[in-house]
Amino acid sequence: MAIIPLNVVCPRCFSKNLYRFGKDNEGFQKYQCKQCKRQFAPDNPSFNMRSRRQRKYPDCPACGKSTFLHHDYTYYSNFRCSDKKCNHSFKVPKLINVKLPSSEFKPQNFSFKGMRHPLFIVLCALNYYFCDNSTTRKVAQTLYMVHQVKVSHVTISKWVKRFAPIFKMIAESHFLTSIS
Repeated sequence: MAIIPLNVVCPRCFSKNLYRFGKDNEGFQKYQCKQCKRQFAPDNPSFNMRSRRQRKYPDCPACGKSTFLHHDYTYYSNFRCSDKKCNHSFKVPKLINVKLPSSEFKPQNFSFKGMRHPLFIVLCALNYYFCDNSTTRKVAQTLYMVHQVKVSHVTISKWVKRFAPIFKMIAESHFLTSIS
């Protein structure tokens, strides 16, 4: 019978009722607890780091138990409580710089070079979007019904993002001239 050192105890139940259980992947001696059946290798440095590792996720604000990462978005992370009864979901913002909205971009050299559709169609789409307060999908349907031009709603969204700074600049210039 193999002799087990006196200082080796089960990390889960702290029992000394152990037996040898072969070697792990790095060649360190593994033990298994006879009571809780936990397998561990106390001489392995990665095992020791694992047992002392702190959780990187915040505690649940509702019940105080551990959480897991449910979804990781660009500007925030969504966590869920690991307790099945609580199942609380909460968001934690990330400390990163938020990109400016497209309306705050400075107008660059806007040329219509490489545009697939004529300027008239682009301006009609933007007019429907901004003046009629329509969605991009409704603008695409309107362009097809009125002008027989098939345009994707994604294309219209890209036009809105591209030309929003120009419309804002024009609106501000008209607002300033109407005040004075």
